[in-house]
Amino acid sequence: MVETIVVPGGPVVLLDTMPHIRSVAMQCLIGVGACAEQQEQSGISHLIEHMCFKGTRSWPDPRLLSMAIEGVGGVMDASTMYESTVYWVKVADIHTDLALRILLEMVSQPLFVNQELEKERRVIVEEIRGIQDSPSDYTDVLIQSALWGDQPLGRDIAGSIESVNQIGHAAMRSFWQAHYQPSNMILSIAGHITPQQRQSIEHVLATLPTNTNGSATRQDPTRPGSPMLPVSPPRPGPDVVIATRMIEQGSFCIGFPAPSYHDPDRFAFRVLDTVLGGGMSSRLFQEMREERGLSYNVGSYHSLFASTGMWAIYGGVSADDMHESIAVICSLLRELVAHGITEEELALVQSQVRGSLLLSLENTLTVASRQGELYLHYGYVVPPEETIAAIEAVTTADVHRLAQQLLRREMMQIAVVGPYPDSDSLRSSLLEAITL
Repeated sequence: MVETIVVPGGPVVLLDTMPHIRSVAMQCLIGVGACAEQQEQSGISHLIEHMCFKGTRSWPDPRLLSMAIEGVGGVMDASTMYESTVYWVKVADIHTDLALRILLEMVSQPLFVNQELEKERRVIVEEIRGIQDSPSDYTDVLIQSALWGDQPLGRDIAGSIESVNQIGHAAMRSFWQAHYQPSNMILSIAGHITPQQRQSIEHVLATLPTNTNGSATRQDPTRPGSPMLPVSPPRPGPDVVIATRMIEQGSFCIGFPAPSYHDPDRFAFRVLDTVLGGGMSSRLFQEMREERGLSYNVGSYHSLFASTGMWAIYGGVSADDMHESIAVICSLLRELVAHGITEEELALVQSQVRGSLLLSLENTLTVASRQGELYLHYGYVVPPEETIAAIEAVTTADVHRLAQQLLRREMMQIAVVGPYPDSDSLRSSLLEAITL
């Protein structure tokens, strides 16, 4: 059972005691991400995430901060997403107090030294250039832009080189002050927590200031989350966007809008996604790799948000096989629209979800991550049994109906990166291959 503590004016605390494990993982989840950024602010959430690692009051430089965790055998990291920013630490249980103090000080007392800002700005610019130089990563960026256009979901979370270079110290601190309030945080802790450690956790939390800026106060007192910019409908398709890179292989990403994480169809969608591209037993892998030898790496993934979602099919193929590959994938999609999935496929996915979810509960970091994300989305930690029951209630008719609803030509976008100097010719060819 997950214990939920709602601190008035402070963070929501989730505690999952796992007495049989000797590690403790904790995440501080901030209810703000790229979806709260205006165009001129693009990348500011990601920049702040980086800067929180550049020194705090007690650990005033990056080396001291990293050594404090790595020196006791622990690990720490963070990630920025469209609707949240997450900082995490995992240590042996004997170092729980240290990890908690470091984690909370990183988000509540970063130094934001100007000199460090200028260095980290250059680091992020190189990160963006690295994404642009990686065909598989860059197709992900292109498909987001193709689907959503000039709005937060259509932009790279890291921002652009131009937007990152223009974010000043004052703007960064102002954004941090507005959103990094204790009332906009979830502290999720999982692992071997003794009664003495629990008392220590409560003591550390008592030292946190309560909310000091009304702009970040949540409307629902039990749920963090900063206001997000409204999401416009996805761009109509079909369309093809091509980035020419003189490399050996062509990478592609096919995108469709998908249900949100509030949509009752999200469970049927999870089944559909797994059957099509979720692993070596999926239809995509079997047809594209095992039967035709077209691709080494092929599959699908999804990203669900508060009001919408994205479903993407990806792969890397020989430059000359791009048209054939898109045509083969379209034939698989037509089969799903026409006939849905089989009872055997449904039973296999249900068994996969049940087994993988239960196995994941043995990892403290996975547990902490799961419960923090679920609380942000739904205002409570959804029990594993509830998720399993929802997946097991899905029918083949549900999946068939959803495939017919989602897999439509006018909702499809394609992004391609590869050695295609005659991009207009390839674009015309791929549009002809879209036969949904």
